[in-house]
Amino acid sequence: MRDTLYLDYAAATPLDPRVVKEMHRVEKLFANPSSNYQSGRDARNEIALARKKIAMFFGANSEEIVFTSGATEANNLAILGAARASEKKEIISIATEHASVRKPLEQLEKEGFTIHWCAIDSTGRVNQKAFENLLSQATALVTINYANSEIGTIQQIAKLVKIVRAYEKCNGTKIIFHTDASTALSLLNCDVNRLGMDLLTCSAAKIYGPKGVGLLYVRRGVNLTPLMYGGSQEGGVRSGTENINLIVGFSIALLLVQELRKKDAEKYQQLYVRCMLELSKITLLENGHSKDRIFSLVSICLNGISGENIVAYLDAHKIEIATGAACEASNDMPSAALLAIGRTKDQAQGSIRISFGRQTKNSDIDKLIECLKKTISALS
Repeated sequence: MRDTLYLDYAAATPLDPRVVKEMHRVEKLFANPSSNYQSGRDARNEIALARKKIAMFFGANSEEIVFTSGATEANNLAILGAARASEKKEIISIATEHASVRKPLEQLEKEGFTIHWCAIDSTGRVNQKAFENLLSQATALVTINYANSEIGTIQQIAKLVKIVRAYEKCNGTKIIFHTDASTALSLLNCDVNRLGMDLLTCSAAKIYGPKGVGLLYVRRGVNLTPLMYGGSQEGGVRSGTENINLIVGFSIALLLVQELRKKDAEKYQQLYVRCMLELSKITLLENGHSKDRIFSLVSICLNGISGENIVAYLDAHKIEIATGAACEASNDMPSAALLAIGRTKDQAQGSIRISFGRQTKNSDIDKLIECLKKTISALS
């Protein structure tokens, strides 16, 4: 592997050695966890212990944790599963959502559901009055991310949930509230009782855990229609033999988040301030909220210069950043999130995203800024 400066931690993080160690420990447990002999029970017990640790992280009960292959599957299960299990046909969301939220909503439109896209401000924050006005007796589901993976803006999820609960109480109805917490997971409190949502999704891939495993928190009493059918694993909601290594790795990664969250948050804010101080000397637009944001990422628009060209130029100089969400990197269309907050097509196509990790140093920011200035000069 080449010696590179990696600054795309919002897309993926390396495995923490402590996670790897625990994953190696359970490699010998190859038996099917559903089997009724000792090897199967040993595997089942490891999963049960990991599930308990993970549930405690979220302030949930073990039976409320459903393991999936990642956040994309978890989002699909939450949105499609909750909507199809409901007799109501209206859903509220926002246009800055990740593709793994928007695409299931587009599918539900084809199935006869009405999707209401709530107004947001220029930082990507939900307009709470507009949100309240969209609620109705026909609302089946609300799905709004906790923190945006492209622009870093944090939504006031607890307040939005309270608005929904107040409406429910006054109108004698039930509305399922879902949030994608994938970007928020490493830095924000994700206690489901404090926040109050019914469904929460996340994955291990962005918290120094293994790729290929995620989860859906399902509050007790919430009904979901499964996406696939087979065995009775995960309470019958998600069939398929569980991957012990990935689940155990996920549990350790979350324990490390709990241990390092405060330290990481302080470090990322310092890196963010350093980065923005230098970037402010360049003509640019910052995307997202300036204060209520995830400080581990910076999103900017450099008008008149293609973000893809900037990424390619930096890549040639062994610096790796992104234009936006990695899941849509092959899409030539401008970012839906940036267009939704009022950026023009040219501004959106001139955007780049820089994201920090536990390995990022001050000198890395200095190196990036120096090379970025040369890049802008070369491409202007």
